[in-house]
Amino acid sequence: MKKLILTTFVLFSGLGILFAGDGCADYASVKDLSKTTPEIVLTSNNLQLLKYSDHNGTTRFTIQNLDGTVVSENMSRLELRIDFPEIEKKFES
Repeated sequence: MKKLILTTFVLFSGLGILFAGDGCADYASVKDLSKTTPEIVLTSNNLQLLKYSDHNGTTRFTIQNLDGTVVSENMSRLELRIDFPEIEKKFES
């Protein structure tokens, strides 16, 4: 009886592993999700504009106070233009 239970368990475990396959192949690893080191591109009115590239190579922006408190992060150029037009105008020039 113990052999039957053990054999059934091993059989179903093997089938489960066989059918599961490599299900994580399409997910990004932690290494892929990392972003480049932010670069301070503008300091104005007690705020800093930091520019970096995300895992897709897209340029993203973060705004933080001079003390390091994040005001807004992971913004595209369009979001920067809409939310902080005065900073975006200074960034263009």
